[in-house]
Amino acid sequence: MAAHWQKQAIRGLVFWGLKGAALFSRVLPWKVGIWLGGRLGIVSSYLLTKERKRAKENLAAALGDEKSPKELAAILRSSFENLGKGLIEILKMSHLRREELEALVVFEGEEHLKRAYAEGKGVILITGHIGNWELLGAVLALRGYPLSVIAAPLYDPRIDEWIARSRERFGVQTISRGTPSSSRKILSVLRGKEVLGLLIDQDTRTEGVFVDFFNRKAYTPSGAAGLALRSGAIVLTCFIVRLPGNYHRIILREPLEMISSGEHDRDLLLNTAVFTRAIEDCVRQHPDQWVWMHRRWKTEA
Repeated sequence: MAAHWQKQAIRGLVFWGLKGAALFSRVLPWKVGIWLGGRLGIVSSYLLTKERKRAKENLAAALGDEKSPKELAAILRSSFENLGKGLIEILKMSHLRREELEALVVFEGEEHLKRAYAEGKGVILITGHIGNWELLGAVLALRGYPLSVIAAPLYDPRIDEWIARSRERFGVQTISRGTPSSSRKILSVLRGKEVLGLLIDQDTRTEGVFVDFFNRKAYTPSGAAGLALRSGAIVLTCFIVRLPGNYHRIILREPLEMISSGEHDRDLLLNTAVFTRAIEDCVRQHPDQWVWMHRRWKTEA
């Protein structure tokens, strides 16, 4: 019983802490807020000892043969710094005008998404927890792409609802994975020829397969591949990365050719591997912008 109340108290502190941070961030100029968020991220890397230790271990296992200890330490520091900046951006961006928000972003390859959406088959966007993925969704929706995202429910329904409302301000709809109506909503998005975003770079409690991620078998959600195979939707990879000056680049690649041999399990595995390789390529190019503290290799094959 005591443990339950302790957990509830911690959740309450986190929720009201976020609400307080959101109120405080409103009065800060954009650049000052982002700078402060970066400092907060760096400080948190020392306070969150468990997450820091896990991030160091993951970095060493994934990039230890390619990067020096000094380079790995710099990546670790920057990854926490970028998460802090991203938090402040998320808290503040609902108070920006559309033109101010779009001015923060440049596009690379938007023509691929335009063509895919114009075909009227529905679009599946594969991405990961790289850069400010919430900003990615907001900007795409503001540019006229009807976007829904599948998200795992968080441990606190209040935070879940708060994030969903924040997305709705920009026109992004949230589909909570695993709820009774989630399958119907997902199919409705694709049948409506709209855009569905999925982040598939975390080890979560959902149907998945083991594929290579930084030369280690990682349990990876296979739902994106299954949806693409069943629906015939066009699949693209899409990422957002932070640029100097705290601007951002949204990167869209050409549609992926789905592997469809008729052997369902094999096709799920092979296509999920292709998606994951694209995510790994982006992380390799921008290693300081991924969430290294996540237990990506938690589930063992």
